Amino acid sequence: IDQFRADQISRFQERFLPPMQGKGKLGGFRYLLEKGAYYPMAEYGLLQNMTCPGHATILSGAYAYQHGIAINEWTDRKSGQNIYCVEDDKSPLVGNNLKPGKKGISPRNFHGSTFGDELKNSGYQSRSVTIALKDRSAVLLGGYRNDLALWFDSGSNAWISSRFYLPDNKLPLWVDELNRDVGKNKNKDMTWLLPDAEATGRSVSKNSYVSEKYVEGMGTNFPHKANSESYFALMFPYGTELTTNAAIAAMDSMKLGKGKDPDLLAVSFSNHDFVAHTFGPNSREVEELTVSEDKEIARLLSHVDQSVGMENTIVVLTADHGGAPNPEWLKENRVDAGRVDETKLLAMAEDFLKKTYGKAHKDNWLWGVSEFNFYLNMNNIEAAKLDRDDVEQKLSQFFRKQIPGLEGIQEAFSGSDVRARTLPPKLWENEILQTYVRGRSGDVVLIPKANYIVPGATATHLSGYAYDRMVPLILAGPQIKAGVYGQKAAVIDIAPTLSFFTGTTAPSGSEGRVLSEILSDKK
Repeated sequence: IDQFRADQISRFQERFLPPMQGKGKLGGFRYLLEKGAYYPMAEYGLLQNMTCPGHATILSGAYAYQHGIAINEWTDRKSGQNIYCVEDDKSPLVGNNLKPGKKGISPRNFHGSTFGDELKNSGYQSRSVTIALKDRSAVLLGGYRNDLALWFDSGSNAWISSRFYLPDNKLPLWVDELNRDVGKNKNKDMTWLLPDAEATGRSVSKNSYVSEKYVEGMGTNFPHKANSESYFALMFPYGTELTTNAAIAAMDSMKLGKGKDPDLLAVSFSNHDFVAHTFGPNSREVEELTVSEDKEIARLLSHVDQSVGMENTIVVLTADHGGAPNPEWLKENRVDAGRVDETKLLAMAEDFLKKTYGKAHKDNWLWGVSEFNFYLNMNNIEAAKLDRDDVEQKLSQFFRKQIPGLEGIQEAFSGSDVRARTLPPKLWENEILQTYVRGRSGDVVLIPKANYIVPGATATHLSGYAYDRMVPLILAGPQIKAGVYGQKAAVIDIAPTLSFFTGTTAPSGSEGRVLSEILSDKK
């Protein structure tokens, strides 16, 4: 579940379905809690927790410094072009009524292998399918040998993929059928009503910090209205239902779990992230969406049980990252919080470089800044015959000197600091070393103070603080001892643990551990 904070299971648990619903139907979260091993606070060891690095980590067992996906988007130092984590012009999109100009998509920016890749590398005749509303989520869960990554294109209001998976440029017939079902809701007005069920009381009752410009007529409070073909409709429980429908269709059409070798179905509920960004993790909208996710997970698990049998299935539930509360709400409640204007920091950095080295040969010394990553224009560095490491060091030292007067900035480091191991201490040093990718991470990177974010969304995630790096982790299956576990667990432990159960080699960059404390004596 995308942007599913570590506290959201416990906060909303009283509203979830029972573990068993009767008539052979399973519950959702409570079923997994009763049958599975639950780590309430599993961790990512990353400096910046976002969708791309999170999904790249889950089934690779690797940190970003190995799998190469440190952030969602980075800047090429020579061209100044922004590079999206899964873009690939050699893998055009496959779908109907696609709008022109969309970039191709594939996992080619990812380094190494995933659990699904290693199933096939071990010689198993396994099938692997990954599904999400977001392209990056589906792609990075699957790796290179994935049979199909499927994601939802809001422009054409349909499920699509790319030629990396479908070289014949045709969607499978079952996906066409899925899209025909989606088309039945064409151009419909949808309303997300506040249900009659009593809330937990742990969510804010009014979204006073949500800006109307980010909801575009959907409304800042319940009831919310949107056209079925708009991005906003995907925030509704409708987006969760679409994802579950696709997962069930994939299971049935590709006969997952029916062969002699293990198959992989990886599903990411992306719209939880859409809602958390728009309304904040403390909103009633996030609570209601989590309740609807509980029902959809129950529907998916019940289908798995009827089709394959839970005694033949291992289920893992986790998140790609957490999220910070809205800083304005925190400030109102006397917490040090706020927003950092990156454009001002960029102007400061550019002015410093001009004073230090003179006017740039062409354009600016910096291409720009994104999520506190500053990118040097290497054309100008080379034209002036400057040493890149020296420029990085001077700029990071400049920021460190300015920090006492910079609201919301805690630390600064450069790529040369990473290579020389002259880094901020303890947790930050570990997170930096496990995250930084030369050529993709910024030449200089700033670390914000806790609860400080960039302008824009109501709430976001971009740090290594606990609210961003901690997520729930549940593993359930026939060889797993149920219970709540207080041992330290990391998201990189998922892949090697699954590899242990299937008897396959762990993914190439895996450095997590097998969660041996959850192993039962049952064969």
